Amino acid sequence: MEPDSNQEETVVVESVENPHEFWPQLLGLILPVGCILYFLTDPIFTAFMLALGLAAFADAWTSGIYKDPSKKSFVNISPMGWGLAITMLFIVGYPVYLLNRNKLRTRQAGNGYFIATVVLGILLIALTVAGPGL
Repeated sequence: MEPDSNQEETVVVESVENPHEFWPQLLGLILPVGCILYFLTDPIFTAFMLALGLAAFADAWTSGIYKDPSKKSFVNISPMGWGLAITMLFIVGYPVYLLNRNKLRTRQAGNGYFIATVVLGILLIALTVAGPGL
């Protein structure tokens, strides 16, 4: 018997588990970045950078972006790595993350954290362009 052409074939996609532990990653992002930025910049800039790093971290975590030991690539880093790259090397890390995010995703999660990352990045650019007189 031939299969009924009206039936759709179901494709099962395996859920990819993030191999990293949440709290060490989060603390590894907040403590060094917060301490370094606190002593180097003003509190408003530090708060924006931490918020941007946390939004990128949360987006990478919920989207399943993590380091794959079998691949060697500049963008093959953990969620904490993305948070650090975006906060400490904003000029390089922010555009690289935005351009490669969809390729790196292993889970289709909501886009709320991604939208927060984009908005905070735009605000940070505006804050930087406006200068310290703000």
